[in-house]
Amino acid sequence: MAKDILGEAGLHFDELNKLRVLDPEVTQQTKELKEECKDFVDKIGQFQKIVGGLIELVDQLAKEAENEKMKLLITSGPFSLLNL
Repeated sequence: MAKDILGEAGLHFDELNKLRVLDPEVTQQTKELKEECKDFVDKIGQFQKIVGGLIELVDQLAKEAENEKMKLLITSGPFSLLNL
């Protein structure tokens, strides 16, 4: 009966019989959500590292392609540009 009255007032007892403002179910859901958020943030961090490595690789390949293009232009001579 006392628990019902306290429950109506928004007060609850936890498993250690400590008085709490939040419902134990809400507290458990909050803990689960916090853990899921932590996992999500960790996965996003891993994703950012992978994408960062991929971007660096693509930039490096683009620079190498540009260098090869410049070498070809230099060795072909100015008149070869007219045939491109």
